[in-house]
Amino acid sequence: MYQGQRKTISTLNIIALDTSASTLASQQLSKSMAVVQSLCEYFYQQRQSLSLLCFGNQQLEWLIKPSKAAYNIDTILSTIKAGGGTPLGKALDEIQAFVLKRKKTHITERQKIFIISDGRSRDNLQHLQLDKIINVDIYVLDSEIAEIKLNKAKQLADSLNAHYINLEAR
Repeated sequence: MYQGQRKTISTLNIIALDTSASTLASQQLSKSMAVVQSLCEYFYQQRQSLSLLCFGNQQLEWLIKPSKAAYNIDTILSTIKAGGGTPLGKALDEIQAFVLKRKKTHITERQKIFIISDGRSRDNLQHLQLDKIINVDIYVLDSEIAEIKLNKAKQLADSLNAHYINLEAR
């Protein structure tokens, strides 16, 4: 008896990686990039898609446009340069616009957002409604490595109604 193929819901995992100057301390950026690589390996095994947005030096750059996750992205990660300020608000606005547009053309696709950051930004993030506007799962992975913790990533997770994961505790 013929059984039709099961429809699987495709998933696009959007990783937003903080590449600002604050990530240069205590090998924070290299540890964050190792987390990105681990996530990519997992998404590859799950046959999911991936995109990577880097934000730092008051700029945004999509290093990986939406595509099937590759098992190894070391060559892409090696091109990342850190420095300057943290345009966190700008990055979240960019992700929101991207997801809203994507939902119109990929109706059955599920999106997840992974924000890897210490949350240190001078941007006013009080206006953010990301979780309500785009209705996706959001994970804030706290990359802060410091003797005196500011807990800005935890505050960001709370304001976005996101899942909070402290990378230093792992």
